[in-house]
Amino acid sequence: MTRPFVPILLGTEVGAYGMARAFYDAYGVRSICYGAFPLRATQYSRFVEQRCDEGFPEMPRFIEVLNRDAGSFGSAIPLVIPCGDEYSLMLSAHKAELDPRYVAVTSDAGVLDELNDKSRFYALCERAGAPYPKTVTIDGPTVPDELPFGFPVALKPTNAASYREHEFEGQKKAFILDDRAMLEECVRRVYASGYDAQLVIQEFVPGDDSNMRVVNGYVRSDGKPSLLSLGWPVLEDCEPMRIGNYAAIVSYGDEAIYEQVERLLQHISYFGYFNLDLKLDPRDGTFKFLDFNPRQGRSSYFTTLSGHNLARPCVEDLVQGLRNEAVHATDEVLWCGMPKPIVRHYTPEGPGRDRALALMHEGRVGTTLWDRRDNDPRRLANLAKIWAGYYRDFYRYFGHRELEG
Repeated sequence: MTRPFVPILLGTEVGAYGMARAFYDAYGVRSICYGAFPLRATQYSRFVEQRCDEGFPEMPRFIEVLNRDAGSFGSAIPLVIPCGDEYSLMLSAHKAELDPRYVAVTSDAGVLDELNDKSRFYALCERAGAPYPKTVTIDGPTVPDELPFGFPVALKPTNAASYREHEFEGQKKAFILDDRAMLEECVRRVYASGYDAQLVIQEFVPGDDSNMRVVNGYVRSDGKPSLLSLGWPVLEDCEPMRIGNYAAIVSYGDEAIYEQVERLLQHISYFGYFNLDLKLDPRDGTFKFLDFNPRQGRSSYFTTLSGHNLARPCVEDLVQGLRNEAVHATDEVLWCGMPKPIVRHYTPEGPGRDRALALMHEGRVGTTLWDRRDNDPRRLANLAKIWAGYYRDFYRYFGHRELEG
């Protein structure tokens, strides 16, 4: 018999809702979502109790709020699971300050610092023999005279949290830049905003969204991966600060990719959920590692839809103490993070689109936010607003990743 537990999810957005829904699907338990504001994705949900405090995303309020509530869960084990980058880093850095009744599902701070810093992550890839795009790291507004690769290039911040805090004209989550003049102007704007961490100038791996791959996984408290789940993104979001977020994913399996991921994990002392982005390089046929996110992603519910509930490995590890064989997911399903007409209309021609439309025709399709059990009228009204916003954003932004303004 499973001991009583309660999922404590840090965040109130889509990723948190996906985890709450997975816990409800598997165990019938309601999750508690902490955050600064009651965001629409988790508001008025039967799967979620929202606990919001405007100061929650900052220390010391983060620890104060959690420790204040530590005695409210009775005999249930409170499993603290971060559902965003900032919460992952903050929980890792301050988990020793948590009330001992909590079980923090996260690695130590040094591990997450290495993974969150893109320049250090690529150094890890080098040690692990994992392919990654050629990169140059800069820490100021001067672009090197010579780059070891040609244009176009990708430009990304190494510190995503700090980057989001420093707004500037034309700001996007990441940029694809066609020439040196555009690169220099973009770098100038970033540092003029007050951002003071490093930027990565990266060789652009050619190909559209259908060359991307995403891996969801869970590494047990003994350091062994217990679940790896692969997705083939066939369409990405296009709104400037959501570029890189997936809009539609076909789940499937590929042992060669799973072996690469396991080899990388052998070089770090990781624990908890993770989300890894790769891209197929058509020039040499290899999958290049792009990002490692120390939490499940906002699109990670595709794993649960494919028959591998993302909540189970955590409960089996930390509540039931099970040590089962690792699962390498292979089942196919189409996950849509936005309305199906958008997926049909905007997904580029090719095998990914063909497979996505076939799965849609077969009815093997689902989404994170819509669940007929979760039907509070206020929630449905909120979801309708979210869905309408996607139509507006794709009409306005689709196809534009260059510097604007």
